[in-house]
Amino acid sequence: MPQYKYTTKKGVKWYSKFNYLDAQTNKFVTTLKRGFSSKREARAFEENFLDELDSQSQSSTTHTITDIYNEYLSSFKRSDMKQSTLQTKHNIFASYIAPYFEGIPVEEITAADIAAWQKNVKETKKSNGQPLSPAYLRTVQSQLNALINYASGKGYISINPLVDIKNMGVKGRRLLFWSYEEYEKFAYEAMNFPTYYYAYEVLYWCGIREGELLALTREDIDLDNQTIRINKTYSRVGRKDIITTPKTQSSVRTISIPRFLCDELTEYFAMKYDLTPDQRIFVFTKHGLSSNFHSLIAKANVPDMPIHGLRHSHVSLLISKQYNIFEISKRIGHKSISTTQDIYGHLFDNVQKAIADDLNSMRSVRTDV
Repeated sequence: MPQYKYTTKKGVKWYSKFNYLDAQTNKFVTTLKRGFSSKREARAFEENFLDELDSQSQSSTTHTITDIYNEYLSSFKRSDMKQSTLQTKHNIFASYIAPYFEGIPVEEITAADIAAWQKNVKETKKSNGQPLSPAYLRTVQSQLNALINYASGKGYISINPLVDIKNMGVKGRRLLFWSYEEYEKFAYEAMNFPTYYYAYEVLYWCGIREGELLALTREDIDLDNQTIRINKTYSRVGRKDIITTPKTQSSVRTISIPRFLCDELTEYFAMKYDLTPDQRIFVFTKHGLSSNFHSLIAKANVPDMPIHGLRHSHVSLLISKQYNIFEISKRIGHKSISTTQDIYGHLFDNVQKAIADDLNSMRSVRTDV
């Protein structure tokens, strides 16, 4: 996990702060140690600490699911896993995995145990009384799969119990997006909330991710050259704003934007007269943005969808204009064209029909001559 620096009377020092799961209490413990002279020393302390946990786990003849979890996470310690990703793993493990499997040695977990666990998770209700969504069930399943496969790969399990198990949930969410006309209806209502309106305009006309939007600073916007630079993302962990590098290296990109959007952002910046170059442009949280978004959906009478649907809507718009898939993939920051094809491939069907119609018109012209 990240290391941090702080200032003392004797100069800059570093401290290491990270979480691990205590095998005896089954609770997450935060370890913090200060006074290191360099980031390298702080990182070494964390790695040595986690290596010691590993050795304790591996010296045991049996392993609890918590042993496996801590060992699995420690294998990522050199890759600086994002804090938001780690928090998601912590939440899923503590809520859905540890409570069920902690009493069973990992070496003894069977396919029947996993099937019973799946039934238990499917019956779990959220705080609002609703069941877990199919997409989230898939996420929970993937977290358990990672632990079981890790234990199998390390030789702790002789026969992998996942072999005879069908994963619960669905591989991905149903793609929800708006037509241009539907977005315009929504945008008309959003104009009553100027701060949010400009955020929706950037999301729809640029196709960027919500975290990328909320990390934007004034210096990322080049109005003269009509571009927006994407080089960071925003998340909120433990009531703390976190700015990190984007989802993937390919997510770092510069996007060309239409002239009218530059004009709108100029209007927005005029409202924020004291905005500094390195200050976030949109300072609300994802929760605040999402709440406003769904309240406006009801007023605009357009189909309900998550805010990420604005990104899908942008891609749908580009595809309808018959732009090249390579350029679309590059614009939205996908790692490869295959990722774009996997998500949006079916939307190209109408483009293929348009191509066929164009080709047909060529032969029709020849026939008439």
